[in-house]
Amino acid sequence: MDDDTQELIAIQQELERLGDRLRKIFPQTHPQFDDVFEDLGAAGYYMREAGYRLESVLKTVQGNGDTEVE
Repeated sequence: MDDDTQELIAIQQELERLGDRLRKIFPQTHPQFDDVFEDLGAAGYYMREAGYRLESVLKTVQGNGDTEVE
């Protein structure tokens, strides 16, 4: 595995960890959950979307780039 691939995987994993951390900071029982719900949801969505895009990049870099994420 080359350095680029390892770096992409590390970024993808960090995005997953960030999502987990956000869910731990603002669980549904958090007193300000309602105040941050929309923004937190949007942040989670974009982090997941970035992860999907990185997965597509990884497939391309590894030579399996026939599939495209939409």
